[in-house]
Amino acid sequence: MNYENKVVLVTGASRGIGKSLITFFASHKANIIMTYNTSSDLSKKVKEDIENVYHVNVSNYHLDLSNEIDIIELYNSIKEEYGHIDILINNAALSLDNDIDNLTKEDFMKVLEVNTVGTFLMIKHMSKLMNKDSYIFNISSTDGIDTGSILSINYNVSKAGINNMTETLSRIIEPKIITICPNWVDTESVHDMNQEYLNNEMKRINQVKLIKKEKIVEVINEVINNDIVSGSIIRIDGDINE
Repeated sequence: MNYENKVVLVTGASRGIGKSLITFFASHKANIIMTYNTSSDLSKKVKEDIENVYHVNVSNYHLDLSNEIDIIELYNSIKEEYGHIDILINNAALSLDNDIDNLTKEDFMKVLEVNTVGTFLMIKHMSKLMNKDSYIFNISSTDGIDTGSILSINYNVSKAGINNMTETLSRIIEPKIITICPNWVDTESVHDMNQEYLNNEMKRINQVKLIKKEKIVEVINEVINNDIVSGSIIRIDGDINE
């Protein structure tokens, strides 16, 4: 696909996988719509940097994925400014890990509201601005399949829900919908976490090293250019010990 002048919407695009994605598409002259929740200053800087380097239009919106009103307002803004979306990447996610005895209902539901319900609402509304040649990508996790930690029950369930939703919605909506399921990725948030816990978890699932963010970008680009079947769940394990 020629990305020039395409409209690409990426949630949670201020850093990590999201930032790598918008940088890639901007470098191919796509117009970018990026969203953030709490990182306002960082998001503004990323927007300015991409505009200055790649000379494309970058729209930046605050978005709380647990608030449907926010999503509807974003839909209205995009409809007015662009009229359509070519690629939607549901990347933003929340994790609130805890052991079962200390994991509250509020924290369990908050993760589901952001990760699963938020993804559903984005697809429900934004797909109205898309057609059969458009793509929706959901960034999920192998934790939604078989690598989930006992401390991330709510996160695991939220990602499993996204995987199931992708298959179901592929039979309903017009744009192609694909889910990408990596295990541990080399992002800022991963580096910020407890490194002892990270190392133990990587050993538990036999992952040798972190997956580069660019690998996610590469897989998404390959999917678009090879017309993968809608509803597919694509797993990225990275380097693992067999």
